Order: sequence, then structure tokens, then C-alpha cells
Amino acid sequence: MTAGSGRLCSRDNVALAGNYDHILAAVSTGTIRRRLMGSGSSGHQLPPLWLSCAALTAAITAGFGIQRWIDHFVNAPYAEDFRLGYVAAEIGLSRGWSHIYDLDLQRQLAAGFGPVAVITPDHNNVTPPILAWLMAPLTLFPLQTGYLIWTLVSLAALVAAWWLVCPGKGLARVTLLLIAIALYPMHYTFWLGQSGTLSIAGLALTWWFLMRERWGAAGAVLAVTMFLKPQVLLLLPVALLITGRWKPVLCCALVGAVLAVITVVSLGLYGIDAWSRSIAYTAPSPIHTAVTFAYLFGRGPVATAVEVALAAIALALAWYRRDRLDLVFALGIVGTTASAFYFHEYEPAVLILPAWIVLGSRPSVPQRVWLLLGIAAAQFIALGLPIPMLVWEAGWIGWLGLEPWLARRELPLRAAAPQLLGADSGRTPVQPREFSGAGAGTRTPDHSV
Repeated sequence: MTAGSGRLCSRDNVALAGNYDHILAAVSTGTIRRRLMGSGSSGHQLPPLWLSCAALTAAITAGFGIQRWIDHFVNAPYAEDFRLGYVAAEIGLSRGWSHIYDLDLQRQLAAGFGPVAVITPDHNNVTPPILAWLMAPLTLFPLQTGYLIWTLVSLAALVAAWWLVCPGKGLARVTLLLIAIALYPMHYTFWLGQSGTLSIAGLALTWWFLMRERWGAAGAVLAVTMFLKPQVLLLLPVALLITGRWKPVLCCALVGAVLAVITVVSLGLYGIDAWSRSIAYTAPSPIHTAVTFAYLFGRGPVATAVEVALAAIALALAWYRRDRLDLVFALGIVGTTASAFYFHEYEPAVLILPAWIVLGSRPSVPQRVWLLLGIAAAQFIALGLPIPMLVWEAGWIGWLGLEPWLARRELPLRAAAPQLLGADSGRTPVQPREFSGAGAGTRTPDHSV
């Protein structure tokens, strides 16, 4: 080693020692510790451990569901409900829309798809004709291609609903989307090629218009969504009406009347009679009451009494909390699903929309815990166990009614421990606005989870 290099090493050692002094000072003051924990001021914060774990778990579960869908698409592309709408659209285009519920014609066309495409009480077309109208362009393609296009459109509808309604930002917001995809009812919706995500998108758009006081647009979208799958939102217009929000309900009724006239004209007397016979043919199948109280009590007075009681409680609580549009909207939907007498394993997927809406108002800790339990209840459906979901829906009606009281009880705790309860330090929560009022149309809902 030369003398020059020795002097260089000596200078480097002095500089390095100085850096060590800076490092020790940073450690002693906690600067590095704060940066490692993600609380530095550089803007590159690390997500909390619980959020990272939730995102990873949801991503793995969603990935498993996607792989399962791909296997299904490759090996059994005809064995799903999409085929029923596809066949109905083909019948409508070739034989006339009045024949889409003709069971003999359904069997005739379905036979071309192999033995898995048998028309039975479990699998035949009873959905309103709007679904066949929507699927008509897909008949230009083979069924497998149409199924793929429909799935991509359904995924886009879910993402659009998430974009419009879902609260949060960054990884938290993405995690909520992953959780939605990972839920078994949502997975089963994609598996069967059902229209559930279109209903979710329609409800999200309805909510978006309501928040901006665009009553006509909100009512029109609500009417179309109602005609697509009425069993997931039947009580929502009633909840809006009894809480004084009559303008969107009036628009919904007017657009619904137009759609009803179009439906009657397109079906005619023969089509309406065939539709009623198809419904009667379907009625005895237990698959259509898989997630109703008929599963517990059988279809009889006990199950009906429970369903009517839950609907009445949900509407009563919606009226009682009429100053909170988010709670009214959520109670209208969960009141419908909890009191439904015709409800399948995939249809609880619609509850992801009111969950997102409620999360947007920074709910209380008990409310958040109940939403977490809802994830578990949804996954139990995959095991053929709908009871947890039935109990959870009934319980959520009560928790929604209690939410303002719970939130007020937490106010002192939120001020003392904002990080614990998810509140942003120095930020005032934006309360969900009322239906009407000066400046209501310009207020922005809070998007912190």
C-alpha cells in the first residue's frame, strides 16, 4: 500500500466514523425507527402489517378462484347459468321474444351443448327478458367465446362499482377489491356467468347519482337494475320513499313502467303464460331458496313470518335513521336479502356494495368487526352452510340501526387514540349528508377506511 493510499484510507475511516456518529444519533432520536415503521415524512410509508397480511390473503384467495374459473372454462364451458341466457337470446332472435320461456324450445337448443346442458327445475330460464336482450349480441359468437366476453364484462362492472363507491386509498382500497373477488358468492357469480356484478354496478351508479342529487338518473338506473335482478334490491325503493326521498323513486316508477310495457309487448300473452309456467316448473327446486329462512324452517308460515319481520325491521330502522343516506341505502339492500324467499348461493355478493358504502362513513369498531365476520359467513356458503350468512344478515340490520349511537360512544376514544380506531390525525370525519339541504350536492364523502 502506498502512502497516498494510506492517507486515502485514513480519510475514509474518518468520514466513515463521522457517518457512524450520524447513524447513532439517528437511532438515539428514533429517526430510523420511524422511517422503518413507515411514519417518516418522505411520503414512502410502509403499510401496516395487518393491511399487508389482509392484502396477501385476499390476493391468494382471489388467485385460487381465478385458477378454478380457468379450469372450469377449459373443461366444462357449457355447465353454467350463462348458457340459459344465451339460449334464451338465441330463441328470441330466431323464434321471437315471446318464446324465450318456452321449455320445449329451451330443451331443443340446449341439447346441442351436450348432456350437461339439460333443462331442469334447477336450471331453466325464469329471469326477466332484459337479460336475454343484453346477451343477444353474444350469440354472434360460439357459447365459449360469449361466456368469456360476458365474464370480462362482469369483471369490468365490478371494478367500475369499486371505482365509484369503494372508500380508502392505495393498498387499502385495492385490498377491498381483492376481498370482494375472493368471496365465495362473488366467485360463484363469475363461475356461473351470472349477472350479479351488473346489479352491483347499477346500485353503485344509483348511489353515485343520489350523492350528487341527480334524482332522474338515479331513479332510471335503479329501475333498470330492478328489472335485471329484483330479488337483491326490492326494498330499496321502499326505503328511499318512506324516508322522504320520493324524487328518485318517482323516476324509478316511471322508467319501470316503460320497461314493463316493453316487456309485455315483447312477450305477448303467449310469452307471459310461458313465463308463469316456467316459474311454476322451477318453484319446487330447493336450489332457489338455498340462502333463505326456508333452509331452516321449510317454506311455510314460520319462514315467511321471519322474512316479513326482518323486512319490517329494516324499513323501520331506515325510517328512524332517515338522516343518514348511507344507512338507508344499506338497510334497503340487506333488508331485501335477509327477507328474500328466492335467493341463491351467489346472490349475497351484492352485499359488498352496501359494505363499501358504510365503510366510507368511517363506521364504529363494532360495525367493522361485524363486516369482518361477514367475510367468514360468506365463505361458509362454499361448504353448503348458509346459516352463518342468514344470522349475519339479520344481525347487520341491527348493527346498522345502532351505528350512529355506536359512533357517538366512540368519539372520546377516537380523539384519544386515532390510530387505533382508524381515524386520521388532525382530520374531521365527513358525516354522510342528508338527502337534501343547502350545499349538499357539493360535499364530498370521506374515503378513509
